[in-house]
Amino acid sequence: MAGVAALFSFEGKRCETWRLLPPNRGAVVSVSALFPTLRHRIPGDVERVLSMPCEALDGAKFAVAWAESLNASGATLRPIQGHALEVIFRYKTLFGSIGVGHGKTLVCLLAGTAAGAQRPLLLCPPALVEQMKQDAFTWAPFFDFTPPEILSYGKLSTVAGSAILEELRPDLIIADEVHALRHKTSARTKRVLRYFREHPTAGFVGVSGTITARSLLDYAHLLELCLRDRAPIPLSPYELNAWAACIDEAGEATRADWRRLWPLVTWAGGSDFMPDKTEERRPILREAFRKRLASTPGVVCTRSSSCDASLHIVEHRPPVGEALTKAIANLAARWETPDGEPIADAATYSRIARQLSVGFYYRWEWEGEPDLDWLEKRRAWVRAVARVLRYSAREGLDSPALVAAWVEGGRGNPATRDAWRAWQEVKHKPAPETVPVWIDEGVIDYARRWLDDGDPSILWYQSRAIGERLARHLPTFGADTPCPSTSHPATVAASIAVHGKGRNLQAYRCGFVLEPPASGSAWEQLIGRFHRQGQASHLVEFHVLQHTQPLQKALERARSDALYIEQTQGQKQKLNFARFLRA
Repeated sequence: MAGVAALFSFEGKRCETWRLLPPNRGAVVSVSALFPTLRHRIPGDVERVLSMPCEALDGAKFAVAWAESLNASGATLRPIQGHALEVIFRYKTLFGSIGVGHGKTLVCLLAGTAAGAQRPLLLCPPALVEQMKQDAFTWAPFFDFTPPEILSYGKLSTVAGSAILEELRPDLIIADEVHALRHKTSARTKRVLRYFREHPTAGFVGVSGTITARSLLDYAHLLELCLRDRAPIPLSPYELNAWAACIDEAGEATRADWRRLWPLVTWAGGSDFMPDKTEERRPILREAFRKRLASTPGVVCTRSSSCDASLHIVEHRPPVGEALTKAIANLAARWETPDGEPIADAATYSRIARQLSVGFYYRWEWEGEPDLDWLEKRRAWVRAVARVLRYSAREGLDSPALVAAWVEGGRGNPATRDAWRAWQEVKHKPAPETVPVWIDEGVIDYARRWLDDGDPSILWYQSRAIGERLARHLPTFGADTPCPSTSHPATVAASIAVHGKGRNLQAYRCGFVLEPPASGSAWEQLIGRFHRQGQASHLVEFHVLQHTQPLQKALERARSDALYIEQTQGQKQKLNFARFLRA
């Protein structure tokens, strides 16, 4: 993460408040310039974070006050909404880890008025733009507020999007589902950061029910963008990486890293004694970090569930056909698709393994005769990349793109360099289309039989091929279709990517996940479509396929993510309190 000095430009003067000084023609100064009274000593980030004030606001009191202030006509605000609006009013910012179903949409719509903004801009995922506009229309008779300009993250990512922010000149940017800005190298994130470098007095409100996936580095820059030098995290990249090494599940911290950060545990009321084992230290440190984050002025974190209904996750293990078993075994042994196409990296392997688990894979479809030269040179290069990643991977050499850059620089053995040069000769040719090939439709048949019993349900899928198969039997809602009806719920199929977040589907109580996501945040969003305030049923059920090892590993990874999110953010994760059952 870039520190404050990299995100913003400062004059070499003492900052009396968090408000940023005007840019100084791109000048970059060290963090120590913010602390001139300490002369040349850069303060330890732990010392700075622990010396910051704590704040606890009465959300219920402010919910009543803000409802009166906004002339609510027969409408009320929830305590968490009143808390968030008061924070926005006081600080012109908000870092909101607000759980799914707690009403963050209304917070986003009212944020501009609470902050006194003249030109508020609301960013949200493309699939939610129309719903957000409809919500603004719905709430207009109940609250006096200035509807913000609504813009999708997708438009911000386009070539034309580079000028949109300058044209709108917002004095407050509200980012719903702010985790859409978690990648610092994406065009949308770079444009938002650049806008704040050039307009440092503008405010930023970032809210999401799933701010992080599995790392402090997912949201550290967003926390800093909200709170600037009041952020309860390190402002230097070196220190931030050390914190992430201690807090993140995959982090590899040194003993010096642990000792540097352990005063945070003591501050939170824990023991000075540091356990010897990492697996014992990590949850203790995460809880301390959660307390520091949640008590920071400008931060709102929910802890309770938004729904009182019980939640069951029911695992299904239908029988696996012989052809499917053979294909999955061949993939594991040879790292090749059933057509013999090699696989280079673990991410591609996992994706194909999950696809095979539900009965299909993708292969090339040529118009006319296959281009054998292109195929052979591509296969040779993919196999070369796979060898490097399997036997020589290290930091800076752990992805296909990094391997290509490494070989382009003249490294690697002669065979690898030859494969790279051969592939350069043909890679400009357009790749053929891919089409799904079905090995076994038993999973589809199993899910259809399951639908014959019980309430109206949603079959959740990820792959286009699954959606096309389900569309033969059910109304299917994908990329170009609206949200499933909630006035007259019927059994349908829906894309997780399109409709698995931001939708109010509490009219349903039961779903079947054909392709379980490997992300805890994706599961939190998906379950939150049903398990949310307004759910009339006392029980919500999510059924999930678990008949192969790849699908089991995906759910295990998601549950590990959910534990990390709950321990660091405090928001109770649905995967953690759900009751797991076998069908």
